[in-house]
Amino acid sequence: MNAWKLRTWERPGMPKEMEGDNRKRRALARAAREQGQRASEAGVSLGSSKQRHHAEHAERADQSGPPPEGAHKPGPRAPMPQEPPQPDPTWPRRPPTIGDTGPDSGSLRLRYRELVSSAAKQAGIDFDTAREAGRATVSVLARVVDEAERRRLLDVVPAELTEGQDLSSPVPQRDAIGFVREVSGLLHCPPEQSRMRIQAVLGAIAAQDPDVLDALHLPDGLAELTRPPRPGGGVVGPDGHTAGLDEDEVQAALERLPDWTGDSRALIRALVLPPDQLERVLLRLDRLKQELGRGPRISRSDEQTAELVVTTTNVGAVTALDVDLAVRVDEAIRQANAGLA
Repeated sequence: MNAWKLRTWERPGMPKEMEGDNRKRRALARAAREQGQRASEAGVSLGSSKQRHHAEHAERADQSGPPPEGAHKPGPRAPMPQEPPQPDPTWPRRPPTIGDTGPDSGSLRLRYRELVSSAAKQAGIDFDTAREAGRATVSVLARVVDEAERRRLLDVVPAELTEGQDLSSPVPQRDAIGFVREVSGLLHCPPEQSRMRIQAVLGAIAAQDPDVLDALHLPDGLAELTRPPRPGGGVVGPDGHTAGLDEDEVQAALERLPDWTGDSRALIRALVLPPDQLERVLLRLDRLKQELGRGPRISRSDEQTAELVVTTTNVGAVTALDVDLAVRVDEAIRQANAGLA
């Protein structure tokens, strides 16, 4: 007889005893229900021991405080998990420090193309020339203010106007004339021309964000440079008065304009072309006048000949703006002759 049979033989009444116990529990459970209780509450259901265990566990879970320490649960001295730092809620625009009247160092930069295009339109120059004027103006402006204002200025102006620039060397003469001369040296152009371009650049900055210039403590005498140039690009000297070029300056300009002649009173270019080609050139010059707000005075002696005269009438002399205009006229003639107009 094997061991299982032996144990069964030794306890022949075990199955009947278990069945009797179950009947008894069911009877007690019915009695409990008749009294408004659940069988598990009276401890008479078949799974009452497990249900009491789960009820006790749920009661412990409802209690406040950390869970009991166990094999897989951290104790009270366990290190807390590291949480990632919260992002700066004020990015990308942070308010300035209380009491600081400078421009917001976290503000968005001025828009580069809009700024340069605006300066070009005001000064009557092309985009590349206006860009170089903007770079020179910003360079000198950064060097006439203190270190804190310089940092705020460079945080706002487009990076394209500051890359590779000298932004720390002091300017010897910190007034309007000194500012204009410094920019003139960087641009390699006459002071009259430089002043007009400075005003155009500063005017374009103010048009986008007036607070940028208003917050800078500019040296006395520089405020006049923040006013936009007069309509039509009126050329003025470094002291703010209208100025013409002297004979030496005109001759130097004529060396760069081989197709022109003249003196300090006017620049002159003669055109002799076939009639249809001449008409195409004159149409292109008329469009140039509409673009710039001024153009050469044109006279014709016959259908193949035209004479172009450039001068600043209210000054009665050649100004730096006239030299610029002569350069633009040459470009327009080359485009028309190439069939581009």
